Amino acid sequence: MRTNSTWKVVASLACALMALGAVTTVDAAGAPRPSGGSEYAPRLTFPMTITTPAGTIHLRAPARRIVSLSPTATEILYAIGAGPQVIAVDDDSNYPTKGLPTTRFNAFAPNVERLVKLRPGLVVVSYNPSGLEAKLAAAGIPVMEQDAATNLKGTLMQITWLGDATGHYARSVTVAAYDRRVVAHDISLVPKRHRSLSIYFELDPQLYSLTSTTYAGQLLKALGVTNVADKVSTSLDGGYPKLSAEYLIASSPQMIFLADTRCCHQTYKTVAARPGYSVISAVQHHWVIGLNDDIASRWGPRVSVLMDDLTAAVLRYYRS
Repeated sequence: MRTNSTWKVVASLACALMALGAVTTVDAAGAPRPSGGSEYAPRLTFPMTITTPAGTIHLRAPARRIVSLSPTATEILYAIGAGPQVIAVDDDSNYPTKGLPTTRFNAFAPNVERLVKLRPGLVVVSYNPSGLEAKLAAAGIPVMEQDAATNLKGTLMQITWLGDATGHYARSVTVAAYDRRVVAHDISLVPKRHRSLSIYFELDPQLYSLTSTTYAGQLLKALGVTNVADKVSTSLDGGYPKLSAEYLIASSPQMIFLADTRCCHQTYKTVAARPGYSVISAVQHHWVIGLNDDIASRWGPRVSVLMDDLTAAVLRYYRS
């Protein structure tokens, strides 16, 4: 379950803007890689050097003992078949729901000595708390930092980088290709003539939202919706503005997505009970859509599930 502190970290990491349209090209084996270059293309032989935007790691062999300090990385590792190699995870890793190791770490303040004693061949992090990477490097432990992806391309690359590092390259390509295919298919389902729906995407009851520049915002924009948060965002909020109730009521979005159903127990009823919200179009016509917080806030292989949920809601609206 996402906590408020976790969300702040994710939001701060996701400020960079990339266009969804420039997703990927593929190499000869069908693996996604950045268009215009092959520097991140997966390799199949060891020893291996993997260079990502966050740094470079060197592996003599596929990592057989892995510690994941990122819920998203945990999801990726299990999706590509590397689950049996995972020996410990962070406290927020909760998917898949079965089979996760019982050894846990606080990702925000991990115990370095305890980590080293596990003798991991790879530690995956979503940011670098208190110089963790340098401390582990001094102990000879490779660390792969996978910051919050800012678009689909970033997710596909992170999936295949972990496929490289763990010896599950082929499966990682399959997972990445599936996510890319689902997103493209969902976008194609929404007729362009219907693209006029206004939406509000809620991250918590304090009315923090996201704009069309963010990862989830790009997915929604590709479905042709108009995001009411776009007009009030500034360069200071990184695409995650806090709206006022007055502005939201005046904007009267036709659909509301709730990404705070688990952390904050928000539902149609709780939204409808807020002062003044009864006049909002989405409330009047019962177009308040609850999402799974974790799926909505992580950037891993379940992005295809998020896209399916967003698309299904948009299509139901237009068919109603």
